[in-house]
Formats: sequence, structure tokens, C-alpha cells
Amino acid sequence: MRLKFEFLLSLRLLECEIKELTNYSRVYCDGYEILKIKLDELCELMVREETIRQWIAWGRDEDVQRQAKRLREAAIEALCNVEKHQSKCISRNEMNVNKYLTTIIQSVKDDLISFGIDYHSKVLFIGSGAFPVSALTIAKEFGAKVMGVDIDPEAVFLASHVAKAFDIETMVSFSGEELITLTFLKETTHIIIASLVENKIEVLDQLKELIKNDVKIMLRYGNGVKSLFNYPFDCDLSGDWHQRKLIVWNPIYDIIILEKSTSQKEKKTITHY
Repeated sequence: MRLKFEFLLSLRLLECEIKELTNYSRVYCDGYEILKIKLDELCELMVREETIRQWIAWGRDEDVQRQAKRLREAAIEALCNVEKHQSKCISRNEMNVNKYLTTIIQSVKDDLISFGIDYHSKVLFIGSGAFPVSALTIAKEFGAKVMGVDIDPEAVFLASHVAKAFDIETMVSFSGEELITLTFLKETTHIIIASLVENKIEVLDQLKELIKNDVKIMLRYGNGVKSLFNYPFDCDLSGDWHQRKLIVWNPIYDIIILEKSTSQKEKKTITHY
């Protein structure tokens, strides 16, 4: 019992620190750098062998589940604020954009290569955020056309300015439009759903009716200990989607690749008559 309490307390303390730093950063800009370091600590915590053992032992405990959810919500709010701050710094030329992009590109490049994106691709990124690293990487490294969508109007506005700062605004665009009215879906070849999108199953249900049969979907999520910083996903999709887990070295989140199942393709074909 004592060991479980110590684990629970460590999660609670981290949540409190992140919340306090988030509030501090809203008033004092120097807090963002400290907040980013604290979020990095959370990422490091998730991959420690000790944390993994602790999660295996107590991850199903109701108290741990509740605390993990509170920590995740605090971390996601903090990350959104950090990304908005980074975007504003780049837009104001307070950051070396080329040096910064070179540093972060490799962190997402490997799984994008495995996804089969090339310069012919048309990529929709759902939940792109204010500082859309993956969208920027796809456009700059692969030469593909990208559209990012986000429910946060400020994130859409800031992401558009970041694309302009990187001089790739002709290749990347951003929108707050709903999927059902998004004309870009008609030409989309690949879709990425961010790990911080909570309602993944609702998004997939919408896409099932809107996308072409050969579109590939990369769904990022975090189960188990990775749910401390990502929304989990454990739904059975076998009836509607072919799925395979993408094996890449990424300790922060997991990835599955989805394509419409044969039955869904047949339904889509019948609908066209």
C-alpha cells in the first residue's frame, strides 16, 4: 500500500507543478521554458522502467486512474500553451526558425516515412495545434500538400503564421472547418489523427463515410503508462477497419495504421449507385 501511495503522490505532485507553472507562464513569459522542461520530465517519467513496473502493478486502480486523468489534462493544457508561445515567438522572429525546425524534424520523421508519404500525397492532419511539427515536417521534408484542422481558432491562426515564417504557406494550410464540409477530403490520400484528439472514435465514424476507399489513416494514441500524456484508445475496430500497429521507436505515443475494411468499401460502392 505504501508503494502505491508513493506512486500516486508522485503523479499528484507533477500535476500540481505543471498547473502552477502554467498559471505562472500566463503572467511571466520566462515560465514557458521551465514549463517545457517539466513536460519533458513527464515524457522521461513515462519511459522509466520503474514507472512501467508501477503502472503494471497499480495502473488499473481507480485512484491511480483518476489521478492519471488529472495529470493528462493538466499536461495537455500546458502543452497547448507552450505551443502557442512558441508560435508567437517564431512569428515575431524571436527564434531561429531554420535551426529550430531542423532540431525537431527528426523526432517525427521516422514514423512519417513508415506511413508512405511522398510528394504526391495530400495529407490531412486532425488536431494539428498551434505549433504543428508533423504538418511542417511533411511539407518541408516530403514536399506533400498538407491541411491541418483544429477546433481551437487561436491555434489555427497561429499555425498559419508559423507556416508563413517557414516560407511553406503555399504547401500548408489550416482550418477550423468541420470534416463534413471540408473539400480537401476529396483529394486526401493520408490522414493523421493526433494523440491529443480525445474523441477519436467519433472522428473515425465521420471519416468512414467521407473518405475514399484507399485513404490511409495514422492514429496516434497512448495506452497504459503513455496515457499520462496522451488520450488512450482501446476500441475494437475490426468490423470497419483493417489495422496494423506501426513499429517505430517512439516512446511517447503508439501508432496504428487504418484502412477501410472490405465490407466498408463494398458499402461505399453500393452507396454510389
